[in-house]
Amino acid sequence: MKVKMIKYFRLKKFKPSIFTIFPNILLALFLAACNGLEKEAYVKVGQEYHEASFVGSASCIECHQQEYELWENSHHDQAMKIADSTTILANFDNTTFTHKGVKSSFFKKAGDYFVNTQGEDGNYSDFKIVYTFGYTPLQQYIVQFPNGEYNCLLTAWDTVEQKWFHLQPDLDIKHDEWINWSGGSQRWNTMCADCHSTDLRKNYDLAAGVYNTTFSEINVACEACHGPSSAHVSFYNKQEENEANGVLPPEMYMGSSVPPKELVDKCARCHSRRTNLTPYFDYTGNFMDHYFPRMLEDPLYELDGQIRDEVYVYTSFLQSKMYGLGVSCKDCHDVHSLKLKKQGNDLCLTCHVPDKYNTPDHHYHAMNTDAALCVNCHMDGKLYMVNDYRRDHSFRIPRPDQSVKYSTPNACNKCHADKTAKWASDFIVDKYGPERADHFSDHLLKGYTEDNQEFKKVFSDKKYPEIARATAIGLYANTSISYEEILDLTRYLNDSSVFVRNQTVRALETIGSSDFSPQVIPLLKDSVRAVRISAAHYFNTIDRTSVEQLEEFKKASGEYLTELNLNSDFPAGLHQLGVYHQSLGDSDKALEFYEKAVLEDSYNNRSRINLALIYFQKGLVAESEATYLKIIEQEPDYSYPYYMLGLLYNETNRTDKSLEYLAAACSKEPPNANAYYNYALMLQQKNNNNESIEIIETGLKTFPYDERLLYIKLLAEINLNQLNSAMNTCRLLLQINPNNRDYQSILQRLQQGS
Repeated sequence: MKVKMIKYFRLKKFKPSIFTIFPNILLALFLAACNGLEKEAYVKVGQEYHEASFVGSASCIECHQQEYELWENSHHDQAMKIADSTTILANFDNTTFTHKGVKSSFFKKAGDYFVNTQGEDGNYSDFKIVYTFGYTPLQQYIVQFPNGEYNCLLTAWDTVEQKWFHLQPDLDIKHDEWINWSGGSQRWNTMCADCHSTDLRKNYDLAAGVYNTTFSEINVACEACHGPSSAHVSFYNKQEENEANGVLPPEMYMGSSVPPKELVDKCARCHSRRTNLTPYFDYTGNFMDHYFPRMLEDPLYELDGQIRDEVYVYTSFLQSKMYGLGVSCKDCHDVHSLKLKKQGNDLCLTCHVPDKYNTPDHHYHAMNTDAALCVNCHMDGKLYMVNDYRRDHSFRIPRPDQSVKYSTPNACNKCHADKTAKWASDFIVDKYGPERADHFSDHLLKGYTEDNQEFKKVFSDKKYPEIARATAIGLYANTSISYEEILDLTRYLNDSSVFVRNQTVRALETIGSSDFSPQVIPLLKDSVRAVRISAAHYFNTIDRTSVEQLEEFKKASGEYLTELNLNSDFPAGLHQLGVYHQSLGDSDKALEFYEKAVLEDSYNNRSRINLALIYFQKGLVAESEATYLKIIEQEPDYSYPYYMLGLLYNETNRTDKSLEYLAAACSKEPPNANAYYNYALMLQQKNNNNESIEIIETGLKTFPYDERLLYIKLLAEINLNQLNSAMNTCRLLLQINPNNRDYQSILQRLQQGS
């Protein structure tokens, strides 16, 4: 199925008009009448922008010539184009490129552009290039498939070096893998289209496996940012009549008077790593009415919040003091050309005092060198897609002292690669003194490695950025915390930050107890869709029966199901549909979605884990065992399948194999408290109490306050008549659970017997 398009007009010349003859006079009149800055209010002209229709950027040129010319040939303009001799930058004159034994040949035929390469069936075929994607420093090329899919080649053109290159140079990718160019990871409809075209509607039919994706304009045109403009154009087509009747122009989306944080929120729609919640963006609500942003978590981010994977700026910028002080995208970038407003340090010195910062007394580098550029210390970056250098927008002060202690990267050693982090840290101390300004990353790093209460210091203090606070809540919930600490966590369900409220709901779901359902119920009616969906997810997973008659639950579940179906062309989306139906008790439907997820991505072992469990529950033991073994084959260092196989073998009376796999689970990553518990318990059942204690001690290094591990340690110590050790263990258990009568009784008996 072909992509539906409204014809894109690229006008090179304009007829003389009053605008071109008297540009300054008319520009002043235009600014007064059109952008609304001189108006006290806006009114409806038939319909709001979110109810209007798209009329195309050609309708904007007459009044907005300057803005149009700035936008033309920008990255937004060049986001996507029809492939032809004016848009293709690469060499298609019978050139070839070979990667890991796969040869791609690029050629032209009858005015069209083609590549001959290996398809998803493993055979070589000719594929017609239908669209270009991007402009510089690289350009990709898109191929159409019969079911309405459009896929980007992984072989791209380096527009700077003028050569072909592969976007995954280190990977040996099989033709049928999800990450291959013909697989889902390079599917334009799924991965790219929403941010590279205007008024994008994905229109995926899960049952048929077919796309009917449409857009109003092929690239990121005027209405992508400013919303459908039919009402705006209609007003100015009858401007004199409307003004004579006292009618004011309709408000445009993302106008020039948008407050800074709201502007950042609006740009985030495309400049963020996020999940879609709605079938299309309708220019209503805020960012989290349409998207879930990703938190500052590994592997997308370094443990201190610096960028690692491709995260597209938004949640990096939210970390910065600049964002907190009201700086927005347009303070540095021209909103139409996207170019920086000034070059080098001149841009930073628009706000920062030159005599204080643009001097060797501040940066200790030679003036007018790359080393003296503010961005090279405060906006370190990374290469993505091999040659696309993007800077970290958290604007942080380099912290080589953190690198010394936690192995996080720092900007100093990015340039001084021949020096150690200790050298850089000592230099900082020598020049700036021993004290570093408090930063949320200090506490996140300590939370990961030393004390989980450091996470609480972040999320409980509103001086830290909202995104950092929300991240800390998720990290905290994944550590060993007491019932009282979980109960205290529920107060953040009422936090003023939507990020914090949302992440608290998700944290409580991770914890897995229905005790906190009464506190979550109000979130089903939260003002923001993302939070309502998270609350619906919580109840569908944890405690559906307590709320299934509530109207607010039904409505929120409807929004949740919309999100699930919308993302059903992702393996992760299919997995979530499986989880949803599993929570409803429909294991057959869940099985169907998990199997689809694995078919879509043969390395989707999260779905395999759930598949194996359902197989076992259905009595399909051999299928369950084979599925766990397949996961181990693909991920031999992953602890969970070893643990589950250990349980399976125990259930099927294969004790020796059970012990073998539980032991293996205790030596793999990530650490699994359940594996330590079950393995130690089985050793005790075989009267191997000393070995059991050794395993428990190993587990307690990672899970020092795990009540179950401490309890079976207590049992082993009693069995071995180690009464003093047993009393110490029992006292620790009573610190964790002081009202437990069994612990009180055991301690009393131990004291009497000592």
